[in-house]
Amino acid sequence: MDNKYSLKKVIISFTIAGTLFTTNIAHAALGDQVLTKGMNNDDIMILQQELKNLGYFTYDEITSHYGDITEKAVIEFQKAQGLEANGQFDNPTFEKLKEFRKKPLSFERPLKLEDTGEDVKALQEILKHLGYLDIDECTDYYGNMTKDAVASFQESFEMPNDGVANARTIDMINNILLGRTPNRIPNRGGGRNSVGENIAATAKKYLGASYRRGGSGPGHFDCSGLTQFVYKQHGIQLSRSSTSQALDGIKVSRENLQVGDLLIFSNTYKSGPSHTGIYIGDGKFIHASTPSTGVIISDLNSGYYQKHFSYGRRLY
Repeated sequence: MDNKYSLKKVIISFTIAGTLFTTNIAHAALGDQVLTKGMNNDDIMILQQELKNLGYFTYDEITSHYGDITEKAVIEFQKAQGLEANGQFDNPTFEKLKEFRKKPLSFERPLKLEDTGEDVKALQEILKHLGYLDIDECTDYYGNMTKDAVASFQESFEMPNDGVANARTIDMINNILLGRTPNRIPNRGGGRNSVGENIAATAKKYLGASYRRGGSGPGHFDCSGLTQFVYKQHGIQLSRSSTSQALDGIKVSRENLQVGDLLIFSNTYKSGPSHTGIYIGDGKFIHASTPSTGVIISDLNSGYYQKHFSYGRRLY
């Protein structure tokens, strides 16, 4: 009885979500303001992702910055739809973009390996639309390719990646389809690791830059100035001080660090969070160290940094 009641609530909630798709509530998630070149806004991440799904946005990474690439993608979309090609994501462009969105999924049962049915095919069509499932034609059979696609989607949003399309997974898919995405949008051009590798590569460009207290780049940095400067280039807005950066993103333990994670060190020159760096893998990190060394790569396992390391923060 309890399971049936819970399932009924889930179905009702998804039915409501499907109704909201045609109302101004969905509009408020994306389309509530005109987006133009030079802006930085989380809505831009959603816009880029939707244009990427349609083949107009070709850059590997999704960011919150409306730059030349985003403007070009919007112009190409506008031209293809017979709109004024002004490069601005205005209301006519938003209304046209909504026509390409997929309808939200309904949830009637958890979908798993070897299940069959029209709900399996509907799930495959959405996963293909979002770029997680690479198949020519969708079927009504839940095979290994579908399971792997679901697991990949779940991993992108830090959900248990068991490959079972449960209520939580369907809910997340529908939120994305309705433009109500989390702060992080998955980069399917290579997954989470490619984003981290790109962040690390950007940080390495500033090796040897001098240390200056209050320095925010590109020639002079302090520790939090360097991290803020690097992440900003990947569309990630970071607080300015090491104390504030210690609260940004999601906390990550030492054993779960991934390339591109922000590192927080405490009790160095003052109590509490007081130093930051960027993890580049193999126990190494890059940071603006001291006035005598500038931006360098150090070993996280060295005595000093091992002693003062607190945790990582995942920002993408």
